[in-house]
Amino acid sequence: MNIEDPRWDEYESRFRALSETVGITKGPQSELASAEMMLFLYGENGLLPEQEFELLTTLESRAADLKGTVMLTAYWEDIVLYLPTAAV
Repeated sequence: MNIEDPRWDEYESRFRALSETVGITKGPQSELASAEMMLFLYGENGLLPEQEFELLTTLESRAADLKGTVMLTAYWEDIVLYLPTAAV
């Protein structure tokens, strides 16, 4: 989600709260390449804000199956929440 979006604070708050319930790992995660659902905190999700909130809600409802990782980009670390294919 674009940090300039008026709903950014809500998105960030919900995303971070959810990420705290998940075991966030660092480094490559082979499951991520085949994940059916994934959502980045700062990265470009390629979705409209409404779609990002819908996906976030879906991930919240599947928190027991959810995994997370930290990806390093050229400029920052980004948290990725995802559902492995086997969990979908």
